[in-house]
Amino acid sequence: MLEFQFESLMAFLAMAPHGAYVWPVYVLGLLILGGLTWMNLRQHRQAIRLVKRQLEREETHES
Repeated sequence: MLEFQFESLMAFLAMAPHGAYVWPVYVLGLLILGGLTWMNLRQHRQAIRLVKRQLEREETHES
């Protein structure tokens, strides 16, 4: 069974002397992953809009 390795939640957040280095790296990683996800979703929406416009143009030229 898993045992909690720290005496309290504050001790966990402080992580002895390492917390000042660990938590900013986690935050930076989450910001980067969030930014990449946001950019990917934005580009996906733009690509779908572009394809829809192209399909609409093709339909108008065929009729």
